[in-house]
Amino acid sequence: MGPLEVDIGANWVHSTGYNPIIELAKETGTPLHRWKESTLMFDGEGHLVGTADANKALKRVWEILETASEYSKKYGDKSDSSTSLYRFYQDWCSWAIQSGDIDQREAELILGMSQMWGAYVGDRVERQSLKFFYLEDCIEGGKHLDYGARPDGPRPVCVTTSDGNMQYFDDVVVTTPLGWLKQHKESIPQVLIEFPNAFWESDPISPESEFNDAVSFVHWLSPIQATQTLPWKWRLECVSFNAFHAPYRRSILLFYTFGECSTFITSSIRGLVGKVRDEWLQRFFEPYYSLLPGYTEETCAPRRFLATEWCNDEYAGNGSYSNFQVGMSDAAGDVEAIRHGMPEKHIYFAGEHTAPFDGLGTVAGAYTSGEKIGKRIIESWQASNPTIDGCTPERRSTLC
Repeated sequence: MGPLEVDIGANWVHSTGYNPIIELAKETGTPLHRWKESTLMFDGEGHLVGTADANKALKRVWEILETASEYSKKYGDKSDSSTSLYRFYQDWCSWAIQSGDIDQREAELILGMSQMWGAYVGDRVERQSLKFFYLEDCIEGGKHLDYGARPDGPRPVCVTTSDGNMQYFDDVVVTTPLGWLKQHKESIPQVLIEFPNAFWESDPISPESEFNDAVSFVHWLSPIQATQTLPWKWRLECVSFNAFHAPYRRSILLFYTFGECSTFITSSIRGLVGKVRDEWLQRFFEPYYSLLPGYTEETCAPRRFLATEWCNDEYAGNGSYSNFQVGMSDAAGDVEAIRHGMPEKHIYFAGEHTAPFDGLGTVAGAYTSGEKIGKRIIESWQASNPTIDGCTPERRSTLC
């Protein structure tokens, strides 16, 4: 992105407890940023919502999300598979209005903000299963689960490549993304836009300043009416790199898209390069960022654009990862089956889609699954050869 080097891979770590990725970041000196709940929100008519109301709505959304997760854990086995997470939000808002806890305006903001869940799982909140919502919990506390029995079948395993070449291995671990295995194309492409300055801040912040009350998030709720510049009525959200601490602060907005919106963007820019590509991205995003306070066309024209195209990359699994949609009958069983693999044939699967339930869809979960498979393979060799590495099980127990 011009002179800036940008890592376009995974960029969030979700955890309130132990997380192996956080430990790796600490070991390698990789800087981490803890986001503050400082939000700009635009309603369906394009009007800026008051800061207090925006932050209150965002807080409500997360509280309802936690309630839905607890409900899913307790009553998921009795829930209808067609019930969505969005229906849970609707029912909660109806109850809260009747009890006088919120008014109609607050309900509209909460329901509008609930759509942000799509930026976490890659699809609309209306398609998120309530029954299996508990499986969307991010990794917490270093929980460990049994990954299945030890293998007792013959070795080696034959792998045939696409050109017909046959290779033999004692054990095979399949780490291809779930999106590649299933040819599933829901994803969360990212678009970074660099501006001359962070014009959306009410008070300018020095790049060197250590004190930061900058805007962290911006949400544009779905437009009530389609317009010439917003014919699709898609909601958008972004995070501001101006919220980073010095010296990492930049006048960059990172947009997350999902579902039909992400498919439309990636299919539209495919094959476009240079100025033509940037002009298309500017036409698409300008109706959104031009609503930000402080914007003028003369002084706030974007400097650079960078857009990922994971939807078009089969080797990145089309940018997709695990989510659990309405209509699924046994999502937990599906995960357990692929996690178990085929140990009797010495074939295993690893990746976020085989992680412990509290790590599904995360890099930390993928990391944990790899460790688990490694341990299973070591144990299988130790079981078939008690003196492997010159160490008997009894002596190994003493040493370890």
